[in-house]
Amino acid sequence: MEGVQIKSEKEENHGDKKMNTLKLPDHLRKELKEPFGILTTVDKLKINPGIVICVGDKTCELVLKSGIMPKICVYDGKVMRKNILIPDIIKEFDAIETHIKNPAAHLTQEAFDALSVALSSNQRVKIVVDGEEDLVALAAVHLAPEGSFVLYGQPHEGLVVVKVDKNVKEKVNDILGRMHEV
Repeated sequence: MEGVQIKSEKEENHGDKKMNTLKLPDHLRKELKEPFGILTTVDKLKINPGIVICVGDKTCELVLKSGIMPKICVYDGKVMRKNILIPDIIKEFDAIETHIKNPAAHLTQEAFDALSVALSSNQRVKIVVDGEEDLVALAAVHLAPEGSFVLYGQPHEGLVVVKVDKNVKEKVNDILGRMHEV
């Protein structure tokens, strides 16, 4: 989409104080294995119209194949930490594409900024992650307006659908607060 630019982290402030890079401590890993929303499969997926954010290559692929057009797709070219070819349906998804760095077990300011800009854009956005996108779902819940949906994969189990509300935001913000600043 020519003529549309994504602002850099220096140009964008999403209303909160700037966060340093956050690292997931080992003791929080078990807590994050529990789904934050409803565990389902894409064939049973029912979402009211609104903002949909997909995190993960397989999640983006399955949701797009189901006919749902997300506001934001976040992916890293990996499924269960193994490199994959980006599915054609994601490549062909008509959206602004931006690239960020986000190491495994981390959440960078760049991830927060890209999501914030994408949420405020009137365009659909693909965020391609150099590193790992798993924890970006936390940033998505943190930033998304109430009533939005954040979808991510639960390995070997299905798709997690998080309807963003005050309670889930509080839970996510608690976890973000317990991550280590690096």
